[in-house]
This record gives sequence, structure tokens and C-alpha cells, in this order.
Amino acid sequence: MAAQAPSAPRKLFREEAQTGAINCPACGGPIELHGFGAVEQVNCPYCGSELAPEDSGELELLQAAQRARRSSALPLHARGSFPGEQGKPEEFEIIGIMWRECRVDGVVYPWQEFLLYNPYIGYRYLMFTMTDGSWAIGQTLDGAPRLETGFGHRKVTFAKDKYKHFQTSVAIVSYVEGEFPWQVKVGDQAVAHDFIKPPLSMSIEEAATEDGQDVNFTRMRHIEGAEVWKAFKLPGKPPRTSGVAMLQPNPYKKGRAITWVLLAVMLVAWLVAAIAYVDGRTNKVVFAETNKTVSDTISEEVEIGKKGEMTTLEFDLRATGLSNAWAYTEVMLISQESENAIGFGATAEEWHGVSGGESWREGDQTPSVTVGKVPGGKYLLQITPSAGQQGSAANTPPPNLKLSYSLKENVVLGRYIALPFVIIFGFPILFWLLGRVYEGRRWANSDYVSTSN
Repeated sequence: MAAQAPSAPRKLFREEAQTGAINCPACGGPIELHGFGAVEQVNCPYCGSELAPEDSGELELLQAAQRARRSSALPLHARGSFPGEQGKPEEFEIIGIMWRECRVDGVVYPWQEFLLYNPYIGYRYLMFTMTDGSWAIGQTLDGAPRLETGFGHRKVTFAKDKYKHFQTSVAIVSYVEGEFPWQVKVGDQAVAHDFIKPPLSMSIEEAATEDGQDVNFTRMRHIEGAEVWKAFKLPGKPPRTSGVAMLQPNPYKKGRAITWVLLAVMLVAWLVAAIAYVDGRTNKVVFAETNKTVSDTISEEVEIGKKGEMTTLEFDLRATGLSNAWAYTEVMLISQESENAIGFGATAEEWHGVSGGESWREGDQTPSVTVGKVPGGKYLLQITPSAGQQGSAANTPPPNLKLSYSLKENVVLGRYIALPFVIIFGFPILFWLLGRVYEGRRWANSDYVSTSN
């Protein structure tokens, strides 16, 4: 049996040359119908009159109007392609434009809604928020989200996604042009409850009708203005954005999973390096003396490290017998070869008393001083102590004061361990903080100004 010849692909829209114009019965302006039999109402783009299509193909005048045509961000009957559920481009035409606004604390916030239509796919909604320049695209839902109970933010769940309540406002229609599959006119109002999970939102709109109340559920998704301009092949650039839009994705949350994986890898690497660093330190004691008095001045030759290499020294002072007193040691290391001197000091102190009925105590009786990059070689070590106590003449040491000294080389520097650790954790914490600030800016425009999540 011979193979059947493939049929020609169906056209999504009628050819431009086959689209006939119908004159508006109110102003005589030419109107082209693109919504086929689904259209219930047509609003003349020239005068704003409300019209209804008749079976004869003519337009019936429902309500005459006279208003100036507004220039929207996108023109009526423009066609654009957007990725569909399967990722393939789907072409839509703008058949209706509606301007809406809400008033909060005396300030009017307007936005534009574009009704997109494809006869084989259905309707989509493209929204442009004029106050911040953001865009969103979406469609009505067949089902209804489930309202969650609990404290704090109200939440709704749909398709396993949980949305937090952002704001409730009264949306008022301020301008209409084009074709719509429902009755709409300037002044129509609806109570809009917006729930968000950026870049997605769930809008629940309640509007009073003759039969009671009409409820619609719409899910929207944030889309960049550049994507809109590309979809409609428009010249120039889209309107500039400002602030943080309701559905704008948080840039500091992108790649969060990868960030935590990298953090775990870096922590393992840091732990291995820290263990290797600590194991490589000898902490060798090159000088030690105990139970010295303030009158005991020390001058002794010591050998530090290896000649031609740098090492790190740690000098430890331990003072016993301090009571509201202090002890200070001045340390000098004089190179036997170059006669260059390295000097530093260490102070031990102990203070206590009673203030306001509360006893207090402060001070450090075992201070340590670390000196890095000390050239190896022979040195003359000089230690000169001094001390004093409260209520006595200057430099009068406590009677039971005993001093102990220790000088070690090739010691562990804590900053070499702590600094990488701080840096490793610093970046995730910084991004977390920036993300919180970003969310705070978003929620500053909501009904929950005091919170950021």
C-alpha cells in the first residue's frame, strides 16, 4: 500500500491579508477580531466603547465611551514566542490590553496586563509592573490551591509548591482595549490576594458578580524584560527596572547547593592542612626559668632555630602572688652576628574588687607574646622585670611575687589556622546576609513590612 502523503501543517493564526476589519459602531474606527468564537467583549482601541460580537460578524454597541488611547509597553496584536512546557517555542498574539491599579496609603500602583492568545493552546497573561519595570507571565489554573493553617504568614499549596502571602489589595481596571473572553469595563474591581515563592506567584482574585462571587486562580512566573523584547522582536531595550520586584529571583540564592558542597570540600582541605601544619611545628623550648623575683635580671646566650631560616617565637610569662598588682617584663634579643635587636614586652596583672554590691575580677596572669620571622642564630637574651601594686609606692612589687619565663621556637601561629577557617565560612555567611537584605527589600513592599522571610 502506498504511503499517504503528509498533510500540510496547520497555521496557528489567519493570514494577515485574510483578516478583515470591522468598523466600531461608536467611532467608526477599524477593528480586527483575532480571538475567534471565544470572544465575549471587544473594547475599541480608539474610543474605548464596549462592543459585543454578533453572529453576523458585526459588532453590537454595549456602551459608548470616549477616552484617549493609552500607549502601552507592548502594542495590540503584536506576536511573540515563549518557551512552552516542553521547551519548544509557542507563538501568542496580544488580543487584549488592560491597565489595572491599586491604591496603598494614598499611593497608586499601576500595572499593565496583556492577554495572549493561541487558538490551539489557549490564553496566557503577561503582566508589566510600571512602578518597578518587572514582568511576569502565567495562566489561570484548572484547580484551586489549598489554604494552609497556622501562625504568621498565610500560605497556600499547589502542586507541592508552598506560597507565602505577600499582599492583599483591591485591583481596579483603569483602561481596556482589544478582545476578551469575559465581560470587562473600566472601574471593575477585584480583591487580589498575592502569594509568592519567587520566581513564582499564586494570585487569588475575588470579584462580585450578579450571581454571587467569581474566584480566579492564576499562577505567574517572573520573566526578564529582555526576554519579552526578544520574544516580540522589539527594537531598543525594555523599560529599566528599579528596586526588588515581588517575583524577582534572589541572586544570592542561586547555586546554594553547590556553595554548600564547595564549603564541605574546603573544610576537609582546611582540616588536612591544619593538621599537617600543627604536626610540622616542634614547639622546642630554647629557654626556661621559674620562681624568679623582680630583682632577678636575666642575661643569657641562646640559640634560636637554624641559621639562614626564619622561625616563630613564643614568650610565656607566668606571675604568681599578684593581688591588685601588676608585673612587666621587658625582653630583648640581640643577634650575636648582626647585633640587630628584637624587643617586646609582656604584662601580667590581677585586679579585683566590689562595685555596686557585685564582686568583679579581671586581668591575665599568664600572658604570651608571639614574634614571627625571627632569623635563626645565636642571640643574647635579656629579661628585665618590674612590678607594682595598688596602694603602694611606684614599682613596689608584691611581697610574694614569683615570675616564670619560657621561650619556645617553631610554634603554631593560631592565625594561620583561624584565618582560612574564617574566610571559608565568611563567603557563605556574607551571601546569606546579602540574601536576607535582598529579601528585606522585597518584603518592604508587602503587607509584612517588619519581616524578611
